[in-house]
Amino acid sequence: MVTFENGAGLGSKNVEHGAKRIIQHYGEDKATFLGAHCTAGIWREFFLPYLNMKPSEVLKEYGELTVSQFNCLTCRSAMYVWSIIQAQETGISYIADGARKDQGFVIELPCMIEKFRGFMSEFSIELLLPVWDLNSNWEQKNLLLRRGFIPKTLESQCLLGAPLLGDKEPEEEIQEAVGKYFDKIVLPRARNIISSELKLKQGDENE
Repeated sequence: MVTFENGAGLGSKNVEHGAKRIIQHYGEDKATFLGAHCTAGIWREFFLPYLNMKPSEVLKEYGELTVSQFNCLTCRSAMYVWSIIQAQETGISYIADGARKDQGFVIELPCMIEKFRGFMSEFSIELLLPVWDLNSNWEQKNLLLRRGFIPKTLESQCLLGAPLLGDKEPEEEIQEAVGKYFDKIVLPRARNIISSELKLKQGDENE
């Protein structure tokens, strides 16, 4: 288990409570908590050119890329980059994420999940989304109760996580814009970060 701090959140240490409950329930031989890790250094690699572009320039280059969707895309990508690096170092073949499609963010819709899975497959890693189609908080609590957990969590909170209006999926042009920014900016930089970090760590081990 691992959680992340992007530099724009609160309470990342709170998740230690949930991690301890899981470890106590399943045992230290089956559950390990790697802590709360700051991904700000990776996240910032994806900020430009978007943050310096005029809205008209963003529209021309990528399409209808909203600020909220940009924040979530780049932050989630940073989490995945960190996780891939750790997985490569430890021989882990699966990364599980608690994403749910009913939250309405493009990063949790099929168009981006396919891209994320393709990215991870480059490193022989499979992305698992065990609660992706769980659209009921009532059922979520019942699932936890049936497994012996009190369904109360103390999750960290992102200050940039803006709620989306309505209960519909983001418009198709917004989904396309998120995909374009990922393909053009995030993906090549993510590959470079992973390659650089793994080479650096390998060099340290060889010294």
